[in-house]
Amino acid sequence: MTLICTQPGCGGTIDADGYCDTCGLRQQVSASTPGGGTNGAAGTQPTTPAPAPAERALVAPVGPGSACPQLNCGGTIAEDGYCDTCGMRAVPATPVPAAAGSGGAPGSTGGLGTGGHRPSIAAPTPPDVSARVTAAGTSMAPSRRTLTSAGTTNRSGIGRGLVQVAPTPVGDPAQAVMSEAKIASVLGEVPEEDRHCTSCGSPVGQSIDGQPGRVKGFCGNCRHPFDFVTNEPGLRAGELVAGQYEILGPLAHGGMGWIYLGRDKAVSDRWVVLKGLLNESDPDAIIAAVAERQFLARIEHANIVNIYNFVTHRGSGYIVMEMVGGESLNSKLKGRREANGGVPDPLPPAEAIAYVLGILPAFGYLHGLGLVYNDLKPANIMAVAADVKLIDVGAVMQIDDHQAAIFGTQGFQAPEVASEGPSVASDLFTVGRTLAVLMLRFVFHDGPYLYTLPDRVDEPLFAQWESLHRFLLRACAHHRDDRFQSAAEMAEQLTGVLREMVAVSEDRPRAYSSTVFEGDRLPGLLVASAEEYDVTAPDHRVLPPARVAADDPAAPFLAELDELDAYRAHQVLERAIADDRYPDSIEVALYQARLQVELGDDPSAVLAEVEEQNPWEWRVPWYRGLHRLSSASAGHADRAAEAAELFSRVWTELPGETAPKLAVALAAEMAGQYPRAEELYRLVMGADVGYVSAAFGLARCERHDRDVPGAVDALSQVPASSAAHYDAQVAMARTLVAGTESGGPSMEQLAAASTTIERLQLDASERAALSAEVYNRALAGLTAGTFQPQGQVVLGRQLNEGSLREGLEETYRLMARLTDDPDERIRLVDRANAVRPRTLL
Repeated sequence: MTLICTQPGCGGTIDADGYCDTCGLRQQVSASTPGGGTNGAAGTQPTTPAPAPAERALVAPVGPGSACPQLNCGGTIAEDGYCDTCGMRAVPATPVPAAAGSGGAPGSTGGLGTGGHRPSIAAPTPPDVSARVTAAGTSMAPSRRTLTSAGTTNRSGIGRGLVQVAPTPVGDPAQAVMSEAKIASVLGEVPEEDRHCTSCGSPVGQSIDGQPGRVKGFCGNCRHPFDFVTNEPGLRAGELVAGQYEILGPLAHGGMGWIYLGRDKAVSDRWVVLKGLLNESDPDAIIAAVAERQFLARIEHANIVNIYNFVTHRGSGYIVMEMVGGESLNSKLKGRREANGGVPDPLPPAEAIAYVLGILPAFGYLHGLGLVYNDLKPANIMAVAADVKLIDVGAVMQIDDHQAAIFGTQGFQAPEVASEGPSVASDLFTVGRTLAVLMLRFVFHDGPYLYTLPDRVDEPLFAQWESLHRFLLRACAHHRDDRFQSAAEMAEQLTGVLREMVAVSEDRPRAYSSTVFEGDRLPGLLVASAEEYDVTAPDHRVLPPARVAADDPAAPFLAELDELDAYRAHQVLERAIADDRYPDSIEVALYQARLQVELGDDPSAVLAEVEEQNPWEWRVPWYRGLHRLSSASAGHADRAAEAAELFSRVWTELPGETAPKLAVALAAEMAGQYPRAEELYRLVMGADVGYVSAAFGLARCERHDRDVPGAVDALSQVPASSAAHYDAQVAMARTLVAGTESGGPSMEQLAAASTTIERLQLDASERAALSAEVYNRALAGLTAGTFQPQGQVVLGRQLNEGSLREGLEETYRLMARLTDDPDERIRLVDRANAVRPRTLL
């Protein structure tokens, strides 16, 4: 029979796998025999449901005082809308709103902005808090805009389809219970390396001058009490907590006390975890536990552990939560270290990125509810089969709760949290630090890298993957306004970094469509005005403009301007600005700057106005860089180096995008920094097949280095499906024929050029010009004795003087017929007569 979903307000039906086809939640299905059913949790098998009670429960009221609709529960709905027995929500919960100006809105920074120019991301400087925040903590500058909306709950799983991560076995929860020997091994004093203040995360209880550290005392930083004596578990196997939860035994000893495995006897014997308190006299710990019961039970996300209940037992408090199997990322790191003889062995970078991408949707979800997680670290991420889940929500708080105790871990927590409070940006700082710890070998919890990262020259991974380094520089920037401002934005850029790493590692470039940049403009330029564009010289016009934000009120109007040429579009836009049609649109100003660059005008005044409104607008340095390159093309070569620096800033801001890398490469080439240009052209070619202008750029650099084979190889990588393929083949033929400054082409290169010319569908003038070059080079080599004529053929003619002269004569006469210039025609006829073979007549 068809089963109806038991979630209040859903109305979906239960599929054969036990999940609702509408809300997607797993249903608690019980057997008809009282007390004998299971819910299909790990280690159990689902049984046939009892239809009549289930259907009756669905139509019963679910308000305060009514019976809980969860099958086989029997509890009563309390005033707060939660069952007093199973702890499940019975009425839809209202999301926790963020107070105005608190930073809870997508893209905010916790109400703590900056004034003037922000510090450089590449070289973070300590924040001047007094200059940024008033005594009340209110913003003194405009809040930073984000590229994408925060709070999205869309999920693509770990790896985003780019990498495959081996599933982590879940196993039987009962097997995770600690043995008596394991319990005995953790009793006594907590090791010094694990002693950190539960309030501020500072190391406490450490040895000094050979004297062992204290196991009880007060934190020297915040005066919070600590107690690192591990007593025996307070709960025993078989004990029934709160008349509902049967204890199987302890799972671990955590920062807030023992953690136990249990079965919920009121809800189909489902597996649960009970977390106790380390110090019952600690008011902050008690407040944190109560907070979990009050609002954390509202959290429902596939990547966050479910909180079921908060109970007391024999004077102690316990949080009851979902049992999550698998293995924590911290445990994975420890296992790799043990297998490596005690030497740290970080996760492969692609695998580490995949795990972080899997957890970012949970952060977007929390931020959308006005909450911050605060305490991300490898120990709090559980790999579960082919997914990940946050397993500890003890530090989660409302972003505008200025009275709540702030929990975090030293080495992961952002530097401003202690003085300015948490924010979306500080939460994402912990994400960046967690990723760094998963991948790198460095002391992160103390010393010079407490808030910073190793330099690129000192870290091989950063030297290999510059985009990854720049991603972490932004994620872990010292000031919050320099970091990512939403989980969605962070995920988008990290996905781009992973895409680049996978494509380069597998030598399999991928094409993708950016959400912030239009595509490579070279193919369009060649189609529209091939006679005006020279692929043998660098040109700023190949760089794509930034996309217009779709939610801007002027977006439809600006889309219409794309259909016009630059001059006409500029006239229409100027009239719209004069009429004040879009007074609040930043996109209009940026589009105006774009057109000014295309027309050769200076956009400095417009960009200065935009920067005054938003000091963090990355398109300001982008268009300034484009203007510098246009000037460099006009003879100001020193401006190319300035453009490279501006584009470098954009690359750090958008580390997952291809366009900034291409821009830095082009600027480096125009500045004469050929090794740097070659490095980045290769990176772009290896990552994104859509940016064919990188192939032409690399070919130009190789030609400068007199590496003809390298230039030909670069041009050969322009795919046949590209509109630039024809021009690449022509450039390849010219490169083969031209040879190097130290000498003409080899016979093999001439033969390859001949094959290319014969294969291409060239117009008559182009074919004749290339053929003349081939014949002239072949004659020169033959005359100098460089080429041996035996069996060699070029353009279908034998390699001997008579045959080559005949071919060259025919070619010059064809060129004379095709030209419209009378003087050029006479010159070509004279050349034909001069090269014709000698005859008796």
